Amino acid sequence: MPDHIWSAQPTDRQLVNAIARGDSGALETLYERHGLPVLAYLIGQVSDRALAEEVLQDVMLAAWQGAARFRGDSSVRTWLLAIARRRAITARQRRGPLDAPLADDIAADAEAPGDRLDVLADQAALRAAIAELPPDQRETLELVFYHNLSGTEAAEVLGVPPGTVKSRLHRAKSLLHKLLRLQENADA
Repeated sequence: MPDHIWSAQPTDRQLVNAIARGDSGALETLYERHGLPVLAYLIGQVSDRALAEEVLQDVMLAAWQGAARFRGDSSVRTWLLAIARRRAITARQRRGPLDAPLADDIAADAEAPGDRLDVLADQAALRAAIAELPPDQRETLELVFYHNLSGTEAAEVLGVPPGTVKSRLHRAKSLLHKLLRLQENADA
């Protein structure tokens, strides 16, 4: 039974505080709020939905166990993604190296079938180019552009200085530009 009745939508911080007091309903609400974005991140990291779902359960268990130690130095989403990253690294080490493609959510509202095929070809080219990026650049790109983290938040998740995030993004964008241009020239 919850220790409280929320008069409005609780903040993430209020949920973590309630979880620290043993409120399983608060954990459920936190899961509903952040489960899908964390799962999408994990799928991109482990390249297997079933494994990503298992790892997500580990992440939520770690959040339950660690809620009392959450200091609030970062957002709850950043905290959950940092836990997810550590759990994904462990899962990949147990499983062996995999090429984890960037999860992409590019929506295409092309009206003509030819336009739709062009969009699909462009998406495939982008996915192929992203897959060629070094893992650290690919992961940084995913956190910033797919998960909409700020440079500072991505740095917290990755455990690196914000300047490292900036340099990885710069190198990733530069390399992507070159790879796409090479691919375009090869197709011409």
